[in-house]
Amino acid sequence: MGLRLRWAPWSDHLPLWVALGATVATGIYEPGELALMVLPLVAAAVVQALRWDLDRHRRWLEVGALLLFLGNLARGHGILPVAIQTLFVLAGARLALPRELPQRRQLLLIGFLLFLTTAIAGTDLIFLFGALAWACAATLALLQQAWEPSAALRPGPPPRPPLAWVPLWVGAATLFGAGFFVILPRLSLGLRPALLARAATGLAQAGLSERLDLAGGGPLEPNPEVALRIAPPPGVDPITNPQWARGLALLRGITLESVQGLRWEPSPQTPAFPRIRMGGPGLQRAELLYTPSAHGILVLPAAQASLDPEELPVVPGPGGSLRWRYPQARTAPVTVTWDPQQLVYPERRLTARRLDLLTTLESGHEAARRASLRFAPGILPTPRLAQSLEATLRGFRYTLENPSGTTANPLEDFLERSQAGHCEYFASALALMLRARGVPARVVNGYRLGPWIPEGGYFRVSQNEAHSWVEYWHEGRWWTADPTPAGPAGAAGEGPSFGALDRWLDALRYRWERYVVRFSDQDQLSGLAWLQGRAQGWDWHWRAPSRAPVAALSLLALAWTLWRTRQLWRPAPPGPGRLRALAPLLARTRRFGPPQPGDTARVWLQRLGALRPERVEALAALADAVEAEAYGGTGQATAQARAEARAWRGWRPPEKPTSP
Repeated sequence: MGLRLRWAPWSDHLPLWVALGATVATGIYEPGELALMVLPLVAAAVVQALRWDLDRHRRWLEVGALLLFLGNLARGHGILPVAIQTLFVLAGARLALPRELPQRRQLLLIGFLLFLTTAIAGTDLIFLFGALAWACAATLALLQQAWEPSAALRPGPPPRPPLAWVPLWVGAATLFGAGFFVILPRLSLGLRPALLARAATGLAQAGLSERLDLAGGGPLEPNPEVALRIAPPPGVDPITNPQWARGLALLRGITLESVQGLRWEPSPQTPAFPRIRMGGPGLQRAELLYTPSAHGILVLPAAQASLDPEELPVVPGPGGSLRWRYPQARTAPVTVTWDPQQLVYPERRLTARRLDLLTTLESGHEAARRASLRFAPGILPTPRLAQSLEATLRGFRYTLENPSGTTANPLEDFLERSQAGHCEYFASALALMLRARGVPARVVNGYRLGPWIPEGGYFRVSQNEAHSWVEYWHEGRWWTADPTPAGPAGAAGEGPSFGALDRWLDALRYRWERYVVRFSDQDQLSGLAWLQGRAQGWDWHWRAPSRAPVAALSLLALAWTLWRTRQLWRPAPPGPGRLRALAPLLARTRRFGPPQPGDTARVWLQRLGALRPERVEALAALADAVEAEAYGGTGQATAQARAEARAWRGWRPPEKPTSP
């Protein structure tokens, strides 16, 4: 009992620590903000472990929490981070002070409010485990708070709290909630983008960018965040049918036609994305599942492609891009159709103004002109020129360290000294070298196709696969050239080398997104139609089982029923055994203290008191209640007898010492 009382106060800490873990898992707070959430709980745990009494400092703690709240507001932090930090500080102060049942309930309420903020901000699979952990912690705290007052009123040593029931209760609540999740209409608050929308910052981290700037760039850091997943139609395996993936090697996002210095940007002269309708044999289809992003660009196969359904909330954007009309709160599926035989961007002609734009060079691009003449001398502006320059650049070295990024002219240093860089250097150099020879060229930002995840049946494209390549105009069409050489495994643009465990975890996240986060009213109707079809197509054939198994099962069921109800049909012995109120106690003590013939209830209870002296007073009170009920019918003996029966649960008479 002492051990249970020692650890009981820690049940108030558990819900808050679980809420803290869920808050950290969202990844939307800075390290300084997280430190302000962690420190109060750590300090409260130290106070709890050392058993310090800080009650005389209560006012100072409250004033400190108020000053911290006002200071956060004065610094202009968002109201949501300020509120969350304040709740953590208040929880830490309350945990550090002496607390009774009302204060313990306040702590549980604070933990619930903190977890609600995580529920609004998180939809990843990790949120499911956080929700289950918080439900277990809150259930344990509520159970402890409800058990302690009732245990203090019971005579004798109290029984253990039923902590083993916590997983069963939480599991039942989870199944109950899952049932309502399936049948109730879908609701989406749309609060997540403002909290979780993150993108690569400048050139510091790999990711799709709306522009390209070689000046002042440092090393690139890998970014494993998922950008999209590409799922083939049912029955299509890209491993055995590689032709299906033709056209997906490069995924177009935005074209950059205007260059000023070493900065590429979209041009207002670039035509909008052509919304075409495709039909006929040989077309391929796939579902592209887009993760919410800050720019909202839909990347598509670098070929002639169309979207389904056509009424998607998308609008044309700069650089021939296609973007979501509104910020997306969760992953969005789009069915894309493309023609693997037409791997060209559909554009009929170039105006004179666009031809001038696509062949423009500045004085800072002389290094590209010199390199073009040095790498491919005497070659006319034909696809052979682009192939020759592309092959030369592929002999350079791919690296994320960006050795030319801090020089005065990064392009010149890349072409004439380091000959090492990431995809933006290769694409920019090739586009400028082609322009130097009079070939219209532009840079395209998008993604390479990521690894195939066989456990989930889809291609995974992360921000590490963000890529830049070149398109050049020749004979009335755009041709693709990708001068970037292969990089080391796991480098940005080359995709991570996934192990089996990583693939399983990613497939689990995909199924969570597909069947939980994206579960919609259409999914409800599809599930209902499937059940209805199975019910209508059920061909019921009844075949009577043989008699022997039925007879055996019937005998076993009868034997089990008789054994479970043996207290009802077993004849009661004479004396107190005939009193209904004493039946539970009699069942507990029949083995070692049954009533003797002629015993009254009081005599029998006194004999039990000799076996357990610490129960003498309780047994005497029970004897008085039994006699009062026998003569007056008060009904008090029944409750006392049940309580006494619980006190005898599991008790065994001590073994008699053996004589030497």
